[in-house]
Amino acid sequence: MKAALKRGEVLIGTFVLEFAGSAIATLLASAGADFIIADLEHSSFSIETIGRTIRNARGSNLPCIVRVPALERHFVSRVLDAGATGVMIPRVESCEDIEKIKKWTKYAPEGDRGVAFGIGHTDYGDFTKLDTRAYVRNANQEILTIGQIETLQAVENLSEILEAGELDVVFIGPYDLSTSMGISGELNHPLLLEAIKNIINLTQAHNIPLGCYVNDFEGGEQWLNLGVQLIACGNDAFLITRKFAEEHQKFKNAVSDSDRSKRIADPQI
Repeated sequence: MKAALKRGEVLIGTFVLEFAGSAIATLLASAGADFIIADLEHSSFSIETIGRTIRNARGSNLPCIVRVPALERHFVSRVLDAGATGVMIPRVESCEDIEKIKKWTKYAPEGDRGVAFGIGHTDYGDFTKLDTRAYVRNANQEILTIGQIETLQAVENLSEILEAGELDVVFIGPYDLSTSMGISGELNHPLLLEAIKNIINLTQAHNIPLGCYVNDFEGGEQWLNLGVQLIACGNDAFLITRKFAEEHQKFKNAVSDSDRSKRIADPQI
């Protein structure tokens, strides 16, 4: 994913926060998803559930990012050891946060990630045959780190956060940011749009790819035009609900139209 983003590619995926069965990653891969984000922040998933989702994603050759519930070592280390492609960190607000991200996502000497081979992230097997020095070096280069900018404090400290050079993607959180600004859900409010514009300008000036959440193409096209490369479109529950609601309404409309036609043709009905 890091290489694709550096080439300027646009990657489209979705959040998984409700249906983490063994087939969810395969289903989304077959639909063309470029990645999934398994959510530990706003779901009831356990680390065991996330681990199964990651295994299924790896088997489907689908990158799986995990959004951890908070910036804590045990959350970051466990999902990476399970084999996640990368981590999404909510509410990144300071250079201190960036230091923690670096420390917990990278092995020494760049960081202080704990070492455990022969498990999910190395696809099991006999780890005594693993070239551990090469593995550590590659992991430090390839793990994707996504920082969510979704509070006023984060916006105020954004220059320093970006200058640290540790985030691979800056992910805009418009709903949380609007709430932090006291204009919750007003996504077209001038204050929010100005803050987002500043985020985009600063991030692009530092040549760091942008990511964001959208409900659909109609709502996301503007972000595409602004240069956003990592687009998370909806989530599993939302997409199923919306699609079924659309098809359900078509049938109801057809039944209603049919009944109306019958009444016109036969006033006795």
